Amino acid sequence: HITFNLSNSPIRHEKLQGRSYVVAPMAMITAGVHNGSNGPLLYEEEDIKKAVPAWNMKPIVVYHPQINGGGISAADRDVLEKQQVGMLMNTEYRDGKLRAEAWIEPELANNVDERVMEALENNKVMEVSTGLFTTNEATPGTHGDEAYDAIARNHQPDHLALLPDQVGACSVADGAGLLVANAGGQF
Repeated sequence: HITFNLSNSPIRHEKLQGRSYVVAPMAMITAGVHNGSNGPLLYEEEDIKKAVPAWNMKPIVVYHPQINGGGISAADRDVLEKQQVGMLMNTEYRDGKLRAEAWIEPELANNVDERVMEALENNKVMEVSTGLFTTNEATPGTHGDEAYDAIARNHQPDHLALLPDQVGACSVADGAGLLVANAGGQF
C-alpha cells in the first residue's frame, strides 16, 4: 500500500527565534495606477523594484494605523501592540508584482482579528494594502486608460495592512492580495 498526503495549501508553518508562524505568499502591489489615500498615483516598476529590500521585516497590521482619521506609521508601540499580526520577509519583484511572504503569528492574529487566521486556514484570499511614504511627482497623465495625478517616487515602506472587509487600492481584482500568486489571482 502507498499513502499520499497531498495539500493544495500554499501556507507552511515555521519557527523563528522560538516563535511559531504561519507563512503565506502574497502579492502586495502591481505596477500601474492605484487610487489610494493620496488619490490616483502611478506606481512604476522601476520605483517599486528600488524599494524591495526595504520591505523585509516591516510589520503586518490589520487595517492602516490612524490617529484622528490621519494615517500614521505602524512603527509606533501602541500600533504594534493593537494591530500587528506578523512581519514581511523574502520580498521580491517578479512577474510585474511586488511579492513577499507574510509571516503571521497565530496568537497575535487571533487577538487582533480572528478573520486573519480563518482566511489562512481556509486558503481564502484577503485584500491587502501597502503602507508607504512616497514623494509624489506632480506629473498628471494617463497609463493605459487610467488617469493619475502624480507619480509615486522614492518609496519608503512602513507596513503592510491586511483588510479583512475592505478593498485595497491595488485590489485582488488588480492582482494583489494575501494568498494571491499569479496573474489569475489565487494559487
